[in-house]
Amino acid sequence: MDGFTPWPVSFREQYRKAGYWQEKPLASIIEEAAVQWPDRIAVSFNGEHTTYGELHRKVNRLALHLAALGHRPLDRMILQMPNRPETLYLYFAAVKIGVIPIMALAAHRLAEISFFAEFAAVKSYAIPGIYAKFDYPGLAAEVRTKAPSLKNVFVLADEVPEGMLPLKKLLNDPIEERIDGKAIFADLRPDPYEPAIFQLSGGTTGIPKLIPRTHNDYYYNALRNSDICGFSKDTVYLVAIPMTHNFATACPGWQGVFLKGGRVVLSSSPAPDAILDLIQQERVTTVPAVPAIVINLLNHPGLSRYDLSSLQTFHVGGSKLNEETARRVRPLLGAGIQQVLGMAEGPLFWTRPDDPKEISWLTQGRPMSPGDEFRIVDAQDHDVKPGEIGELICRGPYTIRGYFNAPEYNLRAFNADGFYRSGDLCRLHESGNLIVEGRSKDTINRGGEKISAEEMENHILAFPKIRLCAYVAMPDPVLGERAALFAVAREGESFDLAELNDFLLSDRRIARYKLPERLELLPELPVTAVGKINKVRLRELIAERLKEEQG
Repeated sequence: MDGFTPWPVSFREQYRKAGYWQEKPLASIIEEAAVQWPDRIAVSFNGEHTTYGELHRKVNRLALHLAALGHRPLDRMILQMPNRPETLYLYFAAVKIGVIPIMALAAHRLAEISFFAEFAAVKSYAIPGIYAKFDYPGLAAEVRTKAPSLKNVFVLADEVPEGMLPLKKLLNDPIEERIDGKAIFADLRPDPYEPAIFQLSGGTTGIPKLIPRTHNDYYYNALRNSDICGFSKDTVYLVAIPMTHNFATACPGWQGVFLKGGRVVLSSSPAPDAILDLIQQERVTTVPAVPAIVINLLNHPGLSRYDLSSLQTFHVGGSKLNEETARRVRPLLGAGIQQVLGMAEGPLFWTRPDDPKEISWLTQGRPMSPGDEFRIVDAQDHDVKPGEIGELICRGPYTIRGYFNAPEYNLRAFNADGFYRSGDLCRLHESGNLIVEGRSKDTINRGGEKISAEEMENHILAFPKIRLCAYVAMPDPVLGERAALFAVAREGESFDLAELNDFLLSDRRIARYKLPERLELLPELPVTAVGKINKVRLRELIAERLKEEQG
């Protein structure tokens, strides 16, 4: 595939011989589960249940419809769908015939979606209708004007605009009775060494990056995770975070649950009441969560009203969990925690279920795979001493060797030996686990969503009243970080945060979660000795001001 950086041949052979890569397409997860457990419930949503056999039939039906519409291996589809069973059906239908889903978030708007559509030359786009008060079909109509490759828009709604395809109608149409599915699936079977999906990187530049995960590495990613986390047929996994996110998809995610014959419970809301209700009703055992969700659950005033006796484990990742918060989970929620340091590019570090409690509270884990290689290095790529802070760099059987079609950026994001530069500042604990100490890359990690400072500064500088700006992280007790904006107004101009954010939403059409949440106007921005804006000083300044305000 053009624009895809494969693993070197020697590494491919090494990973295949070690059994990490089983040369299985991702759709085999559902195919094999349907044979083993056809009558077992695979998915629960809003009180309705789907068995593995039903899931398999719906996946096959949609895959045949995709093929009939002209989809072929390595075509691209933007998957911007909510936490619904139909998202699973369409995901597995796409990968079954080699179509590559681009795993967009519901919060993405025209700026992000139109870029993905043009950059990846997408053929299809899957959306809800009016969802969370936003008009996704209206967005799709605009994207169509910018991306001539976009042919099909699938809409999950009762009423679908003319020229778009109703997903429910396709699911109810027994196309398998009219055509030979076996022949089509044999002809369109994907190459497991090629990209299966594109995850998205928050990145550090103004250009969003697509992360190509192959069938081989992403299958292994989910399988190895599910082993580490002790998944089985008794696992009941509640997905309240966005289900298209890498964490919810494959770490272990719903893919890992399906590999073991467990059950996935989908929640359309991450609100504490919705999560607690579902834990009680569905007898949930495992919840993947960012720290903000855990904190909100711990502080919920009605927590004692819920029966949480089924709950065994929280998987906590996306950003660092504070040690004091971690200590409260078992006493108040009755569950253990497994911390995970991970990124959609691949590398995953887990604490283990049998780790001492202090290790699970304090550290963010150790490598997931025996095939993982990692180093902690200084600015010159020299290994630091154990216990010292440096940047984490990694390579292995599920860590990419390059972003899609980004050769210049790949030269900076990977070293000459193929190690991915994570941007995470870490130190090695005496237990062999890692402790995250911050970020070296210019990003804001807002509750697990990483936002490029450069991307946002480019949008903000289009606001006519701003002359100069710096978008930086400020500490937050719930989300870990929020975005603060330091700006210099043009001469004679004045504005407030509400006016700026109205511009960013209406004119620049960005996702709402990227908006600056605090504005600090300065006469000039501090600079370093070489004349660059001194973001280190600005991060210190905002932290100092927050501390003063809190008394």
